[in-house]
Amino acid sequence: MEKKLSKNKLNKSLQEEYEITPIERPKRIFKFTDLFSIWFGAGISIAEFWAGALLTPALALYKVILLIILGHIIGNFIMGLISIEGEKVGVPTMVLTRVSLGIKGSILPSILNYLQLIGWTAIMLIIGASAVKIIFPHSFLGNYYLWIVILGVLVTLWTYIGPKNWGGIEKISAVLLLLLSIWLTYITLNKFPLKALMSKSGTGAMGAMLGLDLVIAMPISWAPVIADYSRFSKGRGGAFWGTFIGYFFSSSLFYFVGALTNMAAGKADPIAIIAFYAIGIPAMLVIVFSTATTTFLDVYSAAVSFQNILPKASAKKQILLVGMLGTLIALVFPIAKYESFLLLLGGAFVSLTGIMITDYFLVKKRLDEKEIFNERGAYWYKNGYNIRAIFVWAMGFLFYIALAVEGLFGVHIPVLSEFGTRFGSSIPTLILVGLLYYVMEAKSSKGGKK
Repeated sequence: MEKKLSKNKLNKSLQEEYEITPIERPKRIFKFTDLFSIWFGAGISIAEFWAGALLTPALALYKVILLIILGHIIGNFIMGLISIEGEKVGVPTMVLTRVSLGIKGSILPSILNYLQLIGWTAIMLIIGASAVKIIFPHSFLGNYYLWIVILGVLVTLWTYIGPKNWGGIEKISAVLLLLLSIWLTYITLNKFPLKALMSKSGTGAMGAMLGLDLVIAMPISWAPVIADYSRFSKGRGGAFWGTFIGYFFSSSLFYFVGALTNMAAGKADPIAIIAFYAIGIPAMLVIVFSTATTTFLDVYSAAVSFQNILPKASAKKQILLVGMLGTLIALVFPIAKYESFLLLLGGAFVSLTGIMITDYFLVKKRLDEKEIFNERGAYWYKNGYNIRAIFVWAMGFLFYIALAVEGLFGVHIPVLSEFGTRFGSSIPTLILVGLLYYVMEAKSSKGGKK
């Protein structure tokens, strides 16, 4: 009887890592090293490689290095702030949005996040399989569809084993990725002397502020999922610095390698760069490991986001479904059909991030784990929706679209398009949303309304 009770307690403990209810402090399992490993692995990605390559040769390499450092300090600081909120309450990011948008109001960003994470799962599988195909063009090892399936299964299994088992695997993969990244950096610098590349001037096709926006946009794109992992943290310092430092080092490194290689070889496509290097197995290992360590975050967070839409849904079943859908989409649809749409959809979360940070750190709204699940409590507002916050979120999203739409779809909007080209879209949106929300919430507090 005692053995049966012990087994039931263990099963219940294991199930909690897939639920959206608060993780109790005694059951928190992540230390600094665990979160560092997770976000270090997330930053080693072809997406970062690609983004870094977009900065050159438009900008001089010395400027790009400064922008990479500054952009990651700003973007990772924002990541760290969201991680603090997750550690404080012990719930996922989409559940945290209940504090600002209302319990029912949080459902819309959860739906958007669920859809975009399935889409990004497919994109990462496509990029990974394409890269392996380039490395082994005339071999069975280079079969594109085979690698989509292999990577899809690997990512799904990696996710399915659950947070309690990620620590060891993530640490091993982080060490391997670090060694492989150092090797890639060495090959790059060996082929292209840094001193000669540093002396090259940029073409001027991109302004420094837009370049900064391209760097900041990458860490901010992770904002909708940060608390999904920091909720398992044993302490605030580990949550903030594990997230900040882990992603800072790896993402900055890959931005740098992408910028460096494009300045030297004139190839913005990371897959073409890999082919240019012709480094075979080491590159394939980077691709396989980085695809797994980045994409499992998308799959797990999609499953958790779905639970904020339908709390009774099984997260483990959702992991299998999301993994399968991401793999099927990757097998059927070309990436160009929906990548711009997903990038635009991601703009909704730049606005939402501004609201969440302003709410907790400036408005200083109290985070209460019990009230988050109380349908007649502090976060119920009117019929479950905080209309003020939803209005500001919508305004911020529209402002982001107006600034970014020319770059994404070639549609020119007078004044706003010029402003977006000069200053980017992420920073202006964060500033506008923060100011609007702070003014509206401060005014509401004075009026005594909730």
